[in-house]
Amino acid sequence: MEKNKRQKLINCAVIGVIIAGIVALVLLTKSGKIERVAFGEETNTEASLGSLEDLKEGLAAYPELHKAVFEEAGVEPGENAFIIPGMETTLTLHHDHEEADICTTMTPQGLAVNADYLFLSAYCQTKEHNSVVYVLDKKSGSFIKEIVLDGIPHAGGLAYDNNHDLLWVTSEKGDTAQVITLALADIEAYDFMAASEPIRYADSIDLPDIKRASTITVHGNDLYAAYFNDNGASVMHRYAISTKENADGKEVRTLDTGKSTEEAYPDDVDKIGREIQGLAFHQEKLMLSRSAGREDDSTLLSFDRLQETENFTDKNASTEIALPAYLEQIAVDGKQLYILFESGAYPYRDHGNPSIDRVLRVEIDTLFSE
Repeated sequence: MEKNKRQKLINCAVIGVIIAGIVALVLLTKSGKIERVAFGEETNTEASLGSLEDLKEGLAAYPELHKAVFEEAGVEPGENAFIIPGMETTLTLHHDHEEADICTTMTPQGLAVNADYLFLSAYCQTKEHNSVVYVLDKKSGSFIKEIVLDGIPHAGGLAYDNNHDLLWVTSEKGDTAQVITLALADIEAYDFMAASEPIRYADSIDLPDIKRASTITVHGNDLYAAYFNDNGASVMHRYAISTKENADGKEVRTLDTGKSTEEAYPDDVDKIGREIQGLAFHQEKLMLSRSAGREDDSTLLSFDRLQETENFTDKNASTEIALPAYLEQIAVDGKQLYILFESGAYPYRDHGNPSIDRVLRVEIDTLFSE
């Protein structure tokens, strides 16, 4: 009898350990600490969350955004919402093994637009896989390919340089902020399926004077870089983009401060608010996107750049618009603003208000109309 009791206790303990292990596994998976099981062998292109109607219903609580996305004259609602690929499965490299692998925890961060393409950067939450840039057709929103980056940078910012046909990407080298460039010709020629190697960088430039390059934009012939600071005000640095010869006599794109082609110091420093995820210029206005987790709405701030000098904190904002949580980068293309959220990523999709698995495109004047 005693033996049977002991055996039952042992069995209960084993079952308890198994259940606890399963619960821990589920929690770690849901939080993006470990990879999910992959049910695909390529980058997925379908929506990771609900339908367009579900999104429309979810955005009803944000009237300015809802109107700009779904009520633009002569435009079908789906034309202003582009599915973010790779939120279920992304084909990339395993960072340690350096072989093709599927990542299930990619998290979108950066956004840039040129005449033909929409570029979205993403990093692996588990840090097991190389970061990527998704390339979409700008007109249709259809997925073209993934660009696999070298290593696991956060890739929090993208900016397209029309003057030099370059895609600028934020990165880091050890504890030093960095930006790297990808030539458009290299992007168009790149085929990960054929090579299973990261894309070749055109140039890389260290930014020693900024804590980290969290987000960037190109305006005119200048690169602007800012860093996300959740403890107080932050800064936005401006660098002039130029063409020089490096020590080997090779022509490179650099940030012209007279120091070197491999590092740059800012020509100008402006003060910005806390928790800034993205920046973009429209004519003579500066727009900043803010987000810090799931508890509060995100905010899109607009500043009259002609009237403000070196201080783009909240007190000087001309307009503030509430947007759903997990707002990331923004990008301007003519009269249109593209808006990216990270809440379509698996670790965040249960916490958005609502969660959004699409890039949204709006007319700037409509969004900021009274």
